[in-house]
Amino acid sequence: GGVGKTTIAKPIYNEIGRDFECRSFLANVREVWEKNAGKVHLQEQLLFDTLKGTTTKIQSIDSGKITLKDRLCHKRVLIVLDDVDELEQLDALCGSRKWFGSGSRIIITTRDMHILRGNRVDTVYSMKEMDEDESVELFSWHAFKQASPREEFVGISRNVVMYSGGLPLAL
Repeated sequence: GGVGKTTIAKPIYNEIGRDFECRSFLANVREVWEKNAGKVHLQEQLLFDTLKGTTTKIQSIDSGKITLKDRLCHKRVLIVLDDVDELEQLDALCGSRKWFGSGSRIIITTRDMHILRGNRVDTVYSMKEMDEDESVELFSWHAFKQASPREEFVGISRNVVMYSGGLPLAL
């Protein structure tokens, strides 16, 4: 957590989203999923976003799967599923490629690479922590409003960077 998966997914979604017939960014899937009725709510939100504000009431996860497939199977969609931590979430929100029209793209952010195993994922991009120089620069922009720390703050800036472990969110 904190390496920047969501931070990178958002501008990608904003940049390429206009090239798709429908789109949806489902943030914090893990958190919403755990709430009462969260599972059905995520399916309803996905339909609401992709069908341009049409509200659809879903009675159960299984009926939601059928509705998603029926309504989106001919549409070229972009969907971002942010912070997925269970295979069941993928099954409920993007069960198979047949659910969506040709040219659709699903972007999944997760801390658990095992969820992405198998033939359902074409490409995996692993985020890496920033190196020390990148970390110092990011910290300096936030702390000092410039690319590098002033001379008297170089030592403490390097200590902060080491403590943060190269995680942009911590910096």
